[in-house]
Amino acid sequence: MRILVVEDSDRLRQSLVTGLESAGYSVDAVADGARGLIHLRTTEYDVAILDVMLPEMDGFSVLREARSKGVTAAVLMLTAKDAITDRVRGLRSGADDYLVKPFSFDELLARIEALLRRNFRTRDTTIRVADLSVDTAAKLATRRGAELPLTRREYAILEYLAFHAGVVVNRAELEDHIYDDRSQVQSNAIDSAISQLRQKLNAGGRPNLIQTRRGLGYILSEPADEVDP
Repeated sequence: MRILVVEDSDRLRQSLVTGLESAGYSVDAVADGARGLIHLRTTEYDVAILDVMLPEMDGFSVLREARSKGVTAAVLMLTAKDAITDRVRGLRSGADDYLVKPFSFDELLARIEALLRRNFRTRDTTIRVADLSVDTAAKLATRRGAELPLTRREYAILEYLAFHAGVVVNRAELEDHIYDDRSQVQSNAIDSAISQLRQKLNAGGRPNLIQTRRGLGYILSEPADEVDP
């Protein structure tokens, strides 16, 4: 999942980037509202963390403009003002949630996870497809009860496919949501990662759950009788 952080405090911004990346997210970060709006309009994020007090353009203005242009990313606003009017203003501007500074990073993670579940219309932190379980809170996957030894990138791809279980996801969409602006993405990166992921999922002769739809992309679903290699 890909997150945008818009925060003018260098210390807090870097702390959020480090923590979110350690939690398995791909993260882009900018320090002012104008650049934040550009990122929101040009990149498809799953969640945006948006400070209220920003140079160039305040968080409320960024949010209103982004929503008016059709941006659908879940937005969590950060504010140093513990005032009901600010919370109401943020929510009415199109925010999905808010946190008052200072806040616990664990609470931030929990709120991000809740926003993702809401976006993908699931209440459970664990997504199940056949004998596969993807725990989106613990960031681990098991099959038939055994934990799968996935890299961070492999887990990220599997989680995204799990949130879209039963739906074909194309390569470009996976790249957009798995890699950040700093990543150097090779043309076959997704295909290679899917191949490695399949090997781990299918170890021991277990049925294939990630199917290829030629010319379209990949789908995570119950085993089928006939699948493309």
